[in-house]
Amino acid sequence: MRDFKINNTIPFWLFTLSLIMILVVSQLIQEGMFMDGLFYTCVGKNLADGLGSFWNPHLSKTYMYTFHVQPPLYFGILAVFYKVLGSSMYVERLFSLVFFTGTAFYIHIIWKRIYKDKLEISKHSWLPILFWSTIPICFWAYTNNVEEVVMSFFAIASVYHIYIAIINNERMVYNLIVAGVFIFLSSLTKGIQGMFPLIGVGAFWILSFNISFKKMLYYSLILFSVPIIIYGFLILTNKDVLIFYDYYFKIRYVRSFNNVESTTTNRLDIIIQLFMEILPILSISTLFLGMTKKRRKKEGIQLQYKLMFWFVLIGLAGSLPLMVTLEQRNFYLVTCLPYFAIAISMLIAPQLTSLIDSLHTNKLGFKITLIICTLLFMASIIFTVSMVGKVKRDADALSDINSFGKILPHGDIISIPSEMMEDWSTRYYLLRYYYLSLDIYNKDNHYFMIRKNLSKALVPKHYKAFPLKTKFLDLYILDKKINQ
Repeated sequence: MRDFKINNTIPFWLFTLSLIMILVVSQLIQEGMFMDGLFYTCVGKNLADGLGSFWNPHLSKTYMYTFHVQPPLYFGILAVFYKVLGSSMYVERLFSLVFFTGTAFYIHIIWKRIYKDKLEISKHSWLPILFWSTIPICFWAYTNNVEEVVMSFFAIASVYHIYIAIINNERMVYNLIVAGVFIFLSSLTKGIQGMFPLIGVGAFWILSFNISFKKMLYYSLILFSVPIIIYGFLILTNKDVLIFYDYYFKIRYVRSFNNVESTTTNRLDIIIQLFMEILPILSISTLFLGMTKKRRKKEGIQLQYKLMFWFVLIGLAGSLPLMVTLEQRNFYLVTCLPYFAIAISMLIAPQLTSLIDSLHTNKLGFKITLIICTLLFMASIIFTVSMVGKVKRDADALSDINSFGKILPHGDIISIPSEMMEDWSTRYYLLRYYYLSLDIYNKDNHYFMIRKNLSKALVPKHYKAFPLKTKFLDLYILDKKINQ
């Protein structure tokens, strides 16, 4: 009977892994990347190549020579990956997959902690992982290397240690200190928003988990003190830290609060986006609850609801503050999604467990389910392997850039017309793979580049066409005869 209790989760793990292969891994192994993720890989690659330093990163010779748009931890970790594994595009993809796996692992062990006294439910940790990994913006973010993938890992690691400290009451001070360290790392990845897990102890007290106000203040003080002490130590021992954050706050927060980079006119837009992202798993769970008419056992149900709301509050702490500015992008929500996935999973876990436990492993229904999920898993592997070498976006631009990279000197500067100032993907692909910088001001660099769909009248007369067959970009070279 004990073997049955364990083995009947296999089909559901296979199903979960199949979707992860299709939605995440198959996309990671293809060439092409969203602008922001590509932007960050350029900085990390430069750092690995000795261009810039941890507290003074570098992007390009002509654009953001010193880079202070985001805190440096993401780039520092990525640089280590490049140093150890080389400069292949698969390095940054592995980097993202490692943090995806790490976050999934923490969802798994948090679930085990929630149901440590209920083995029949605890074994179904595939459920919150499935819900989390199939949220559209979640799997999109991990396939495009945005900074939130790293921040999510550190944030959920801190939440795990807060959980075992104040809810499981285990090694209280030690776990709160460890949680504080992870909160520091989260903030060193994405700034102030990385500190949202600090709400953990206060939310615990609000929901009346048998903790006094005095203890809540004491535990919160420990949690708050750790990142403050670490930042204080860094500032006092390294002058570059204060210089970096002086630039960072001026560039990032002043611009954000002045709506320089606004993406919406409605502050509630980010909450609408959050609701739309979790709507599919919320709808499935609601439908499932409506179809399962069995009553839940009242024993322990009050505590379970409190835990659900605790995760919801943490999720809201990671999303609601985004309303303070009009710069709202849906992938900013990635860091709060694990907590909503856990809470929604908890809502249906008892009924789902009862339903799955009714599938005896020696019955035909279970065997058919296992065969289908096994075949799906095998198909997902075949599908993923078939994606190797393919390009998911910017295929023509990448083809031309790789052709240019074989000709142009590494680290060269290429002139472009001002009309290409915001061709960000082109700019960052050139930087990522060949450290080629684009320049809109100097029209006398050795090479000039222009998009095919732009007027050739924009090409200065002292350049001649470079004889190279291309699809998206045209390359020109200084005409020595004209310049003599």
